[in-house]
This record gives sequence, C-alpha cells and structure tokens, in this order.
Amino acid sequence: MKTENKILLDKIIKNKCAELGFDSMEIQKEGPVVSILKEDWHLFIEFRNPLLPPLQLQCTITIEEDDIRLLCFPSPVIITDETMNAFIRLCNEANRELCGGMAWGRFWCDEENYDFAYEVILPEKVIEKDTEETARQLFGIPCAHYRDLHTPLIMLAGNRWESDMAICYLQELRENGYVDNVDYGLW
Repeated sequence: MKTENKILLDKIIKNKCAELGFDSMEIQKEGPVVSILKEDWHLFIEFRNPLLPPLQLQCTITIEEDDIRLLCFPSPVIITDETMNAFIRLCNEANRELCGGMAWGRFWCDEENYDFAYEVILPEKVIEKDTEETARQLFGIPCAHYRDLHTPLIMLAGNRWESDMAICYLQELRENGYVDNVDYGLW
C-alpha cells in the first residue's frame, strides 16, 4: 500500500475511534518488543443497552498488499456448539438486508472459533477516491448493524431466545425502525 494511503487510513481510524468511542491497542511492528499480532490496528468498543448486558466487540484492521481488511467480532465468544445453528440462521438474516446492498462486507459464523464476525475487504483505491466511504465501510456500517444485533446476539447467547425470535426481532426493527420490548419479553 502506498505510504500516503497508509497515512489517510491512519487518520480515518483515529478520527472514527475518537468519534465513536473505540479504544485501541498499540501494535509494535519493529523495535525491541514486537507484537505477535498480524493486524495493523486492534480496536475495542462496548455497546450498552439498559435492558441487557453490554456487547463487547474487537475489531482488527490489516493492510494486505493492495487491500484493507476489517474483521469485527464479539469478545468474549458468544457462540457454543448448542447455539451455532441459531447464530448461523441469524447471520443469514443479517446479511439479507445489510445496508440495503450498500455494505461491501458480510457477517459469517466461524465454526472453529465460535465467532459471529463481520468482515469487509476494501481495495486500496477506495481510500484514494473516497475517504468518507472508507470510513463508512470500516466503521459506520459494522457499528450500525452490531447495534441492531445487540439484543438478538445477547438473547441467543444466553439461550433466552430461539433463532426464530431473534430473526423476528431483527426483521421488525429493520421494517419499523423500532420494536416493542414487551413483545419480546424484554420488560
């Protein structure tokens, strides 16, 4: 990746971290102590809802030759062997209307590591042409969708809902812009 694009990307990440409340972990690529982490940025954020436990996310951003790769996932792991199929069904539903087709990334479930992840790979030319779109794809879209998914993810992880209820909640939220918490046993 071109040096000027790395500088632009670093600026985007720092601005969005400050704006959205992300914490970041310094990655040392050189010097006496070198990180074993492969990513270039490792970020943390916690979404809060007064009715539920918080949803903690980790996000990694890696420069891969001519691409930028974001991987975002709940931490600690929320999927178990027993809930994997329910999370896969929710994942499929989440992808159906991902920003009305404007999202370049997708959700997926990692059956080995039990992650419910969002991943997007952006070509370097996106930074060169549109820094706002880069910021939207790396931060705006994943954050908006994880906020929408907060309740279904926590309820599935706690075995309080089946996948049908989680999907119904997400569909109603997307259709109406809100849900009645009473209808979902949240009050």
